[in-house]
Amino acid sequence: MGLRNKDLYKNECCFFVTTTCNNFKHLIGLSDSYQLIEESLAFVNDKFKADTLGYVIMPNHVHFIVYFRGSNELSSYMRDMKKFTSTRIRIKLEALGRNDIVEQIRNFEKGRSFQTWMDRYDDVYLQSKHLVETKLDYIHSNPLQAHWNLAKRPEEYRYFSVVYYEKGIQPQLKIVDFREYFG
Repeated sequence: MGLRNKDLYKNECCFFVTTTCNNFKHLIGLSDSYQLIEESLAFVNDKFKADTLGYVIMPNHVHFIVYFRGSNELSSYMRDMKKFTSTRIRIKLEALGRNDIVEQIRNFEKGRSFQTWMDRYDDVYLQSKHLVETKLDYIHSNPLQAHWNLAKRPEEYRYFSVVYYEKGIQPQLKIVDFREYFG
């Protein structure tokens, strides 16, 4: 888990991150854990002195842009976010009686009993305003894609940052405008 080229980007501060549920299962959607993900990202932002510049929470994965105001601690940031949400998502699935799904994520490797998230996450270093804008466009189009069928218009989907950039309305997870860092 962590940056593939950890030493290469250890002094950089802005990343586009994707993390995906184990075996691409729709664990976030099935457990209705969207707000849980927002709360967890807010927590790790505070803990690691980071800002979210954009995000979308999908039924089986999360995309976000994180900017570290201090040192780059992406690996620890992701460890904490995934560890906390993993347990909570499993508990929510059990409470909903979705033991069939819980059994599918059972994994006794590496001392675990369950695996909600894939081990790795993808991260892309964003070094320019253009790259941030490109990734924000991708994030903001994700729930509108026909194969997801989550919304026809951006304002119909609650779990992403498009309302901030299009209407100036803060979503549940506080957004810092990328232009504060990329003029």
